[in-house]
Amino acid sequence: APPPFRLHSLWAHYHGGDRHDNSVFGRTPPPPPGAEDPHWELFCGAPFVRESLDVRAPAGGKSRPPDPPRVALRFPPNVFRQANLDAFAAIVRRVRHRVHDFAGDGRRPGPPVGVELYGGVGTLGLHLCDLTSSLVSSDENPHNAACFDGAADECLPPDVRRRVRYETAGAAAMVEAGALQDADVIVVDPPRKGLEEEVLGCMLGLDPGRPRLLAYVSCGFKAFRRDCDALVAGGWKMERAEGFILFPGADAIETLAFFTLG
Repeated sequence: APPPFRLHSLWAHYHGGDRHDNSVFGRTPPPPPGAEDPHWELFCGAPFVRESLDVRAPAGGKSRPPDPPRVALRFPPNVFRQANLDAFAAIVRRVRHRVHDFAGDGRRPGPPVGVELYGGVGTLGLHLCDLTSSLVSSDENPHNAACFDGAADECLPPDVRRRVRYETAGAAAMVEAGALQDADVIVVDPPRKGLEEEVLGCMLGLDPGRPRLLAYVSCGFKAFRRDCDALVAGGWKMERAEGFILFPGADAIETLAFFTLG
């Protein structure tokens, strides 16, 4: 007999009466603490799904990163989740390994300062923060912060937890506020349209005398090629790029590239 059908949870999302667009889920700010959210209602089940990635480096190797804290990511229905999270773990491992090598290259007095733009719930950032002296993750979706903070509070050691924080802000707003000026490691995972003009312009205006590492994860190759050309023309050096097949049988390829400056 087939296994019984089970629901993890049952939610409803309500559009505002004044909204007339084709957005499936409205980006409405969460209500104040203790107040009910008029746009999202949980009828039954848990408020989010917990999922953990195995991003430990393979045994052996000259510069194997330490095992990261075991993070249980939180995914309610009003945030973005990679459709193939298990396959995405390979990208997280690659980024973690490169940040570890960058942190140990002896070109700064201590661990690097990290900034993550387009961070979602922290799928990348929460697996890198133990390698940094501080890390700020950010995203415009107002529902992400509670997921990031909840996972960080639950899973990170106290000394690491004190070094990370989340900003509910779009990437353009973050760079306009100066978020990248003191960043040694920059992690971006933009939507298919690629980097916003303000973000790309800020990266091209950074001090070339300070060593920096950019980890760029892309799901839109046309936009990535445009941004890559601009970065290289502006003084960034591409170290390497590789493709990952997250959807076997489809023509979609996720690209991971590393760039350095200084």
